[in-house]
Amino acid sequence: MPKLKDWEFLRKALFEFSYWHAAKETPFKPQAYERASEAVAGLKDDIRKTWKRSGIKGLITLPGIGESIAKKIDEYYKTGRIKSYDVLKKKYPIDVWELAQIEGIGPKHIFVLWKKLGVRSLKDLEHALNKQRVRALPDFGEKSEEKISRGLSLLRESSGRRPLEKVLPTANLMINRLRQVNAVKRVSLAGSIRRKKPDVGDIDIIATSSKPEEVMEAFILFPEVRKVIEKGKTKSSVRLSIGIDADLRVVPDAVYGAALQYFTGDKRHNVLIREMARKKGYKLNEYGLFKGNKLIACRTEKAIYDTLSLKMPPPERRLGKNEFVKK
Repeated sequence: MPKLKDWEFLRKALFEFSYWHAAKETPFKPQAYERASEAVAGLKDDIRKTWKRSGIKGLITLPGIGESIAKKIDEYYKTGRIKSYDVLKKKYPIDVWELAQIEGIGPKHIFVLWKKLGVRSLKDLEHALNKQRVRALPDFGEKSEEKISRGLSLLRESSGRRPLEKVLPTANLMINRLRQVNAVKRVSLAGSIRRKKPDVGDIDIIATSSKPEEVMEAFILFPEVRKVIEKGKTKSSVRLSIGIDADLRVVPDAVYGAALQYFTGDKRHNVLIREMARKKGYKLNEYGLFKGNKLIACRTEKAIYDTLSLKMPPPERRLGKNEFVKK
């Protein structure tokens, strides 16, 4: 396995802390560590640059990083390790990060699989699935085993990212098909395709409708769909014949702008703008910009940026770099 970069190790360690605390049902800590892991993934090497400039005091000014987590990051940069993480890995020798990539496996599942079947890795899990040992575990069953098996297969066959020009024709075709569905009011590409990245890992689509289940039924039957990974009331994921996944989210038309803003920016952009909103006394999520419980802006992306006194950057510049310009 190639050596992880510093920020990659921190993202993995913080993510695994989150899963450990979730499995133990520790209040608040799972969410705190998950936010920190996302922040590290968004900020990447800027984490180390901030630490070099101003240590722990600088780290706690970053989005998603509290004092306790800042101390762990500080310890890692000073010593190359996090003692509490080493202790947990010794006690629970599981590759949580690897197993968590599979659809259908949550924190408690991972620890039950390890405790009952000795599953530490994808290889161990595959062996247990082949022997049909997972279905016999409490809170699993045959359907759960089949879902995990499908998730593992999808992970195994995934061949990474595709050039934008190879994916865009299929993405546009699916957008046009959705526009023909009577229940759809508006629809748009989001994610890395909307940001015009040279290579993309999947297709993200936002649609609005008052009848989301009708939209989902149409979506999973598109001829481009090879396999349905997940079908829900407002979100469905499918594997396409071109070898990548497509995710469709259906939201009320009133929050179209908020959903499009949330699912367009890359992780770093989203982490930074949520922190900007928090510092101004707001909360920003896929449903809108809130002041307490009061919804302030959601209908358009521009309304959200305007309220935060920011010029709205074009999608392709939403990278968490220098796109934030005050009005």
